[in-house]
Amino acid sequence: MPQPLYIKNARVWNRLKAEIHDLHTNTVVLQKPAPDTLVVDLEGFTIFPGLVNAHDHLELNHFPRTKYRDIYPNAHVWAEEVQAQLDEPPFRELRAYPLEDKLFIGGLKNLLCGATTVAHHNPPHKPLFRKDFPVRVLQRYGWAHSLHFETEANIVKAYRATPPDAPFFIHLAEGIDDIAAAEYGKLKALGCIGPNTVFIHGVGMKAEDIQHAVRHSRGLIWCPSTNSYLLGKTADIRCWLESGGNVALGSDSYLSADGDLLNEMASALQNSNLSPTEIIDMVTVKGCQIIGLATPTDFSSAAHADFIVIRSADDDALALCQSRRADLALVVKGGIPQIGDPDVMAKFPHIETVSATLDGVPKSIHIDLARRIMKCSLKEAGLVIDAVPKSKRRIFGIAI
Repeated sequence: MPQPLYIKNARVWNRLKAEIHDLHTNTVVLQKPAPDTLVVDLEGFTIFPGLVNAHDHLELNHFPRTKYRDIYPNAHVWAEEVQAQLDEPPFRELRAYPLEDKLFIGGLKNLLCGATTVAHHNPPHKPLFRKDFPVRVLQRYGWAHSLHFETEANIVKAYRATPPDAPFFIHLAEGIDDIAAAEYGKLKALGCIGPNTVFIHGVGMKAEDIQHAVRHSRGLIWCPSTNSYLLGKTADIRCWLESGGNVALGSDSYLSADGDLLNEMASALQNSNLSPTEIIDMVTVKGCQIIGLATPTDFSSAAHADFIVIRSADDDALALCQSRRADLALVVKGGIPQIGDPDVMAKFPHIETVSATLDGVPKSIHIDLARRIMKCSLKEAGLVIDAVPKSKRRIFGIAI
């Protein structure tokens, strides 16, 4: 059980704005202080829920951003071109790393940007659910890759095997050609559009497809930087929202995206007429709804004590949407500070830390997380950790 916290004097996000009120936590949010609580004054700071990344391929984040032409008619063409290069450098060497390390580096990417919960679009590999994995990964879900890379029989089988209350994820209409425009009708004809169906990308969906999807599916996951990079166009998000649909944000992997979930939030802000509040809703409340989280990531009682902290601004919502990962003053998962600015991490004296820099900005990292990062054979670009002092090394849990 982590040290219970009583955080005072901070602004706390309530979905519409940030207001000053107390926050009590252990592993979850509490209604009142727990015994032996640590009082932490965060005056001048604003607290947001841990972000929900509704779409990532966690084992692909060690690959470089890649394409071989300016604009693709369809992401299927891009994927086939990438697959043709998998036995060539740098992919050949990068594919050789252990799966556990590939997954870990994807989890670390998300933790560093404050995305404490992630929906992984690929098999539910066991390392994703270990206690030392950096973030929470959705466990109950069904999935198929796409109509192009799966047989119709396999898609129907996967859809029918998914529990009705669990999301069924599928890449759909990820293109600007007639093939992409026809995919919604094909999936509908297969009987695989229902209350738990979640579409990823949806760039080629027509207005009538969107209106049907709003009534008959769970919603869309939007990955704006991937769409712009590969297709020169993103989904019609305003049509989705004005039709009453649910939209969440996903980062996709570094293979196609321009960074992490914070980068996607900035991309959404720059390339749409959405407000910062609407965007934050997509990575908190709407993200929870679409991926079907049993435990929300907000500040209601019994919610996971996952949150991120920024230095307060005149417009906190805008400030978060324009933030980069090094701008985050603190990231907390399960009531335990993981990484933050040195002056903020110093407010939690029970946490052993290691000095680091993230994109050139000084940080302090929880020593257990630092050990796990140093153990990983893959490295996250922009993160440099000081050596763990010998006095803090442990054998069988004993400091030596």
